[in-house]
Order: sequence, then structure tokens, then C-alpha cells
Amino acid sequence: MAIPSGYILGAAIIKFATEGLFENFRIADDRLAGREYFFDHFTAPDAHFFWCSRRATQLEVDISGFPNVAAHFKRVQERPSVKKLLAYEKEVNEGFAKTA
Repeated sequence: MAIPSGYILGAAIIKFATEGLFENFRIADDRLAGREYFFDHFTAPDAHFFWCSRRATQLEVDISGFPNVAAHFKRVQERPSVKKLLAYEKEVNEGFAKTA
């Protein structure tokens, strides 16, 4: 049985995207070495990178190979404002699930 061409293309796209993502994670991992945040304090790039890391983990991308990225993700996740936002997001998603 032949493999459908769309499957091969899909696998190639996933491989290409993952390689690009991991290159960005390597850069961030280096930048975060010995630091809590990208700059001297929490800034917009930290918030954006948290979102990127979160999306990656939601899509089951393993970030454990980037220890500084994983530590940053956990550190930002513990911020009170982020906890509040994630709780609100959960509430909204549960509300959507009830209407489906």
C-alpha cells in the first residue's frame, strides 16, 4: 500500500517547523542561562515567550532538552497574574465546552 503524498508532505512540514522551533529554543536557552528573564526584569518578551512555550507544550513538544527554557516557563507560570489568566482561560474553555 502506498503512503499518501499528503502524509509525506505533512511529516516534512512538521519536521521543518520543529527544527525551526528548536533553533529558537536553543537561542532562548542560551540567553536565559544564569538569568530569570530575558532582561533584568520581567518584560513583554518574557510574556510572549511564555505563550510560545505554552503552545509548544500544549502541542506535546518536549522542551526538556532546553533546561533554561523549561525553568523560565515554570517561573512565569507561577506569577500571580499568569495564574489568574490561566484560571480565567480554563473557566472560559469550560463554558465553551458546555455549549458544544
